[in-house]
Amino acid sequence: MQENTQRLYWVDVLRLVAMLMVIAAHCVDIYNATPQDDPMNSFWGVFIGSLMRPSVPLFAMMTGLLLLPIRESAAEFYKRRIPRVLIPMVLWSAVYYLIPWLTGVAGLDKSVITTLFPFEFSPSQEAGDAMRNIARIPFTFNGYTTHMWYLYMLIGLYLLMPFFSAWVEKRDSTMTNTYLLLWLCSLTLPYLKQLIAPNLFGECAWNEFGTFYYFAGFAGYLLLGHILARRHHMPLRRIIAMGVMLYISGYIITYTGYASMAVQYSYEEAPELLELFWQFCSPNVVLMALGIFLVVQRINITSPRLQSLLAATTRCSFGTYLMHYIFIGPVILLLTPLGMPTPLCVMASVIIVFGICWSLTALIYKALPRAARYIVG
Repeated sequence: MQENTQRLYWVDVLRLVAMLMVIAAHCVDIYNATPQDDPMNSFWGVFIGSLMRPSVPLFAMMTGLLLLPIRESAAEFYKRRIPRVLIPMVLWSAVYYLIPWLTGVAGLDKSVITTLFPFEFSPSQEAGDAMRNIARIPFTFNGYTTHMWYLYMLIGLYLLMPFFSAWVEKRDSTMTNTYLLLWLCSLTLPYLKQLIAPNLFGECAWNEFGTFYYFAGFAGYLLLGHILARRHHMPLRRIIAMGVMLYISGYIITYTGYASMAVQYSYEEAPELLELFWQFCSPNVVLMALGIFLVVQRINITSPRLQSLLAATTRCSFGTYLMHYIFIGPVILLLTPLGMPTPLCVMASVIIVFGICWSLTALIYKALPRAARYIVG
């Protein structure tokens, strides 16, 4: 957790919420990425998937909250943080790339791969393809490791943070507010490109770095989490009302936007347009993330037993993130024949997948205490 401060148990709650949201978002991938015989599956895929969009922004906000400002040299920070992300990322990416080949070794039909990895539209069971994917791990990912994009982005945030931290320490509210204002402007660019023109503010075929490029991305979430670290003295009822209002208003835009795009596009045709309103760096998702953050921030955990349980649970969150995508497909395959309503199936899948991944991560920590940090972070 955060260095030089008392443990913030509400952050453990927030991390748990974000982790469950990530798993739920990936549990509905199969309903969104592949054609469904039952139109209600498609509806629930969009409905539930839209609810879960704040998950990654919440993780970025927690990173800024817990790590800014950095109290060590850049070299020390990089040495301590980056290997704990990079090494597990390489290890688990290799595991994911070997799974399609193993399905072929086991004599399973290639269609099984699509169930396990719904965003891989050209599945292969060839060993050579698995080896080529593994060789490219440091540079890129694909449909087998779709969730690993976050780790590449996180390493980029870590690289930035020592420089970002030097500015944050100045505590200049004018500069901070100006940065956030420009960042908010950058969040509208995907929408403006569709409404006005694809090339905005200097972007063109020979230049992708427009006016707001240097204020765009997840760095704004880092700063937002850092600024919101201090609780506001607003009455609890008002905070809850504000949080709910922010979340619902953001959700309405997110859901209706995605639903309207789903009528026109598919993931195979134009994923960037289909997920236009699902982008993590968008005004509507910021509203949703803010709403959850503000409400959870006011949770006060006083029970030592609950504090211990939360600490133990969230300690395994990174390992859970790394491995959860392996188990989602098999769990859904096992639950589908039971005939449960789609929302209940998704809920059960989230609980089962989280339980499996948490147990395996905890087992790795116990069995390999020295190596665990390089296996599950």
